[in-house]
Amino acid sequence: MTPDQVELVAQAFFAAEYSDDWDDAPAIVQQQFRDLARTAITLLHQQISHCRSSLVLAKVSGAAHGEDAVQVPS
Repeated sequence: MTPDQVELVAQAFFAAEYSDDWDDAPAIVQQQFRDLARTAITLLHQQISHCRSSLVLAKVSGAAHGEDAVQVPS
């Protein structure tokens, strides 16, 4: 994850909770939202990885049983 990704996600989470401007938020609040953003991005990457692994297993299992293969996005 890049710092820009973290910042954009943090700002989006902040905007979902507050009507205030991100630039006016106290530094500690901004940091809390950046930490939340890092956690969310990490969990999203884990979920994507898990889904891709599941699709690969379904493809292998289906092929072993002569079923149509599942297309795995690259």
